[in-house]
Amino acid sequence: MPEDDIDVDDIVEQHKEDTEGGRTGTEAAVEKNDGDEDKLPELEDAIADAYQKIDDNDLSSNLTLRDENLAALFHGLENADQLADVGEAAANELNRDPDDTESRAATLRLLVRIALKEVDDSLLESGKEGRRRFLESDEF
Repeated sequence: MPEDDIDVDDIVEQHKEDTEGGRTGTEAAVEKNDGDEDKLPELEDAIADAYQKIDDNDLSSNLTLRDENLAALFHGLENADQLADVGEAAANELNRDPDDTESRAATLRLLVRIALKEVDDSLLESGKEGRRRFLESDEF
């Protein structure tokens, strides 16, 4: 086709049809996601909703992870009768009562809390606020 016969408007229109309004798929997705932020609940509300779903048996209250290295470590701690010591140290780190630290689950709960606190202390505060919101919304 000779250059004199090229209709620029037709080319632009075709490009818009092919690329979501003239933007690449990535650009369009980023713009779409930027507007979605307003639709996401804040963390505390999402936590309160999760509490409600757990309460309604729509979500499990269990966390599951598969890690042979950690499994071997915790079995070793149990077999060497050192798990309670680790649990007690974890409870002390969180200023909690160290009496219920002999089970693997209790120790793991404490250690996960320590890890979350280390990564971002505000996460534990958000968890507390989410729990408070859930309890406030509970109907009598």
